Amino acid sequence: MKTRQMQYLRPEEILQELRQTPAAYLPLGLLEWHGPHLPLGVDAFNAETVCRLAADESGGLVWPTQYFGTERERDTELLDALGFERDTYIVGMDFPANSLPSPYAAEEAFAIVIREQFRLITRMGFKVIVAVSGHGATNQLETLKRLAAEFNAAGQARVLVELPFVADDTGVMAVGHASRIETAVMLAIAPETVKLDNLPALPEPLKNADFAIVDYLTFSGQPTPERTVHDFDDPRLATADAGHDHMRRAAAKIAAAVKTALQPPKSS
Repeated sequence: MKTRQMQYLRPEEILQELRQTPAAYLPLGLLEWHGPHLPLGVDAFNAETVCRLAADESGGLVWPTQYFGTERERDTELLDALGFERDTYIVGMDFPANSLPSPYAAEEAFAIVIREQFRLITRMGFKVIVAVSGHGATNQLETLKRLAAEFNAAGQARVLVELPFVADDTGVMAVGHASRIETAVMLAIAPETVKLDNLPALPEPLKNADFAIVDYLTFSGQPTPERTVHDFDDPRLATADAGHDHMRRAAAKIAAAVKTALQPPKSS
């Protein structure tokens, strides 16, 4: 097919693919602060691109990307790891130094919208729905898993929840926020949207609180003593080649899961 994005397809093209591979990819992102060097749509761009790559490999169609996501307040342990006072109220990545707020939806509103998307996709005849969330907020992922369990129990469609990221050589999904991997992904997708000159030049360290750039180890409660981005995940080290490679591997992982989900159940 010339494209697998549904908004570009005529009815007969969609029906043909439904007969062959009744799988729908639902890319999920939002508008969110990703440092001064990246656009607000990073999560959605990443999810949509990986969905297109995965659909090319597994078959199926890509539902229109949802720019709608949720976040929660940071807990005291993470606030301390980021260099804030433990009683500071911060939602998601909306750090005090940011020049713009992120339009986070309330968790209950997010759940209503995504449940309806799942219902509409199922009504069109898809048997597998793979929700690919470029936004990794804990409450967003837990909401998606809860909705997936609800739809899977109903039995009309199989819902998978996936991230457009892959684990490193140690088996850990070491992905930070606006750091090396997400910067590499945007250099691969839309390099004109990346402006690394908006960050201090190397080797000056990047304070988490100043830029709302957070590496994986800091998210895991292992910050540097200075509360700066760890060297391994510095966005200034990102390359487009690394971004292309990461998205290809993420797409292959998700496509394999979809192929498995499409197989008929084994008879007992």
